[in-house]
Amino acid sequence: QAKLVSIFIQTLLYGAYTVVFILTMWVLLYKRSAVKPPVADPMLWVSLTMFVMATMHIGINYARIVKAFITFRDAPGGPAAFFNQLSEFTQIFGSTVYVVQTIIGDGVVLYRCYMVWSDVRIVLLPLVLLLGSIASGIGILYSFARVVPEAEIFVDELQSWIVSFFSLTLATNILCTGLVALRIWRLNRAIMKFARRSYRPILFLVLESGAVYSLTLTALVVLYKTGSWFQYVLLDSISPIVGLVFSMIIIRVGLGITTVRGSSAVTGAQERTVTATRHSQIQFANPPGQSSTLRAAAEYDSNDIEL
Repeated sequence: QAKLVSIFIQTLLYGAYTVVFILTMWVLLYKRSAVKPPVADPMLWVSLTMFVMATMHIGINYARIVKAFITFRDAPGGPAAFFNQLSEFTQIFGSTVYVVQTIIGDGVVLYRCYMVWSDVRIVLLPLVLLLGSIASGIGILYSFARVVPEAEIFVDELQSWIVSFFSLTLATNILCTGLVALRIWRLNRAIMKFARRSYRPILFLVLESGAVYSLTLTALVVLYKTGSWFQYVLLDSISPIVGLVFSMIIIRVGLGITTVRGSSAVTGAQERTVTATRHSQIQFANPPGQSSTLRAAAEYDSNDIEL
């Protein structure tokens, strides 16, 4: 029953993700084409990869449903016994797709964090966490292949790897989201001193997106540790959720739904212009007669945002 509920919810989320993915492609191929060639935009290829992974994952789940309730319905133990065969090919293949998609999603979060700070030292800890996620993901797949036949997903041999994987992924997302939010908040404080422009909408967008995924992962870890079979519902839902969260940021910024709010301050002859460069550095030009230039480092711009 849990698998039937999970495939139903995953199908609904995948349908929503398909619509969002189409909009994402339109934004990346047309709206942002004036900023950079689409083929040179890494977000385009990441979007395509994420959608392919989500499609493969739901396809594998449907194949498992068919095999469990049709092909092996009269086998000893019935569908439940089939789902407990963790070393079965479709189980390992589906888990591999899930692990790869999760790692790609974490990598994108880490990439955004680096783009915002432009400092390798800032992302060292998230990078270590990401490497830990990769190692624990490999450990999960290896354990699936070696686990005793018909062992449940909650056996001790698997728990350490699974909890480690989800916990490291959760920590990576919380840390990177917090670092990006901190950078935008500091930037917003600097800008508000010289111009009536606010980056709060982008700050809230980053926090909202990170919160959705982080809360889902937290609930998944809790359900798994309590031995609830409802964890299957959340587990299968995460695949489209990862893609939805990733794509919604691009869409909301690309369509101008979330953008820099306000305008630069102008007072007669003392005009201050705010210019966002290609490298997202906002420069404030001083009034005539002053030789120095006041600069505030900015990592986002309403027209060319690397999200």
